Amino acid sequence: MKVLLLGNSSLARRRVLPALARLGVRDIDVASVSRSADVALPPGAAGRCYDDYRAALARSDAALVYVSTINSTHEELAERALQRGFHVVVDKPACLSAEASRRLVRLARKQGRCLAEATVYGYHPLYREVRRIFGDTGRSPTRLTATFSFPPLPADNYRYRAALGGGSLLDLGPYAVTLGRLFFASAAPESIACRVVERAGEVESSFSVLMTFPGGRSMVGHYGMTTGYQNRLEVLGPDVVVTIDRAFSPPADQPIQLGVSERNHRRTVDVSTADSFAEFFRSVFEAIARGEHEEFARDLLADAILLDELRRAAL
Repeated sequence: MKVLLLGNSSLARRRVLPALARLGVRDIDVASVSRSADVALPPGAAGRCYDDYRAALARSDAALVYVSTINSTHEELAERALQRGFHVVVDKPACLSAEASRRLVRLARKQGRCLAEATVYGYHPLYREVRRIFGDTGRSPTRLTATFSFPPLPADNYRYRAALGGGSLLDLGPYAVTLGRLFFASAAPESIACRVVERAGEVESSFSVLMTFPGGRSMVGHYGMTTGYQNRLEVLGPDVVVTIDRAFSPPADQPIQLGVSERNHRRTVDVSTADSFAEFFRSVFEAIARGEHEEFARDLLADAILLDELRRAAL
């Protein structure tokens, strides 16, 4: 499947293009308004480079568009791509509001096209392994404890600009709102408590959240752009605890080791090397080939609604 990449972002260069190459995608067009001269396709790949997004959408013969631009432009570019008949994948957050996400989902359904948000960490096989560990014990997770925080970014980074869709709630909130879908069978939270911990000028730079779910389950998380690097998830249940390092951005070139404590007996479980972006794209391509991609739109909209609720709860 030929892909048109809108935006030559760091994420696109580091993770998206290598993942497409792993899947054997060789036809890739790239549009970049600021870094068109720096476009470097993977070895063996070929395609056109554009310095204008509209021109790329008008001229490219790709089947799927991947939007990897600043957050505030996602909605407009995804809408244009859908209107022109492309399947569309958008970096998280797909839109800046649930209402915008509803509009895009309606358009995708009308056009009969796939619309997916690239919150990809849950596609790594480590998450299947965690669920298997709990399943083998006859238990289910009841508590989730997450930390995803990193040092401050350069002052000119768009994440410090509210008008560009910056702030930790939009940037890191998608990792918080997807955990219930992964471990609590898509149950909606019964309550959300969120506190902004620090601010950086016009945006919030860190927040903490507590969500409670039906059946006495809960999730607590700390997210931000203000601390030493931490990327960790603990999944707890009766008699079982699984600890995951690099939980939200598993490396594509290294195996993952899970720490498992079962009735106070500790062991490790190795998960083979995998690329979460490649696994995500594989799922998207297969769904498109089957003509069965509604699940992606449904997840995008559910996550957008919950992200809106998280932002409204923030104090």
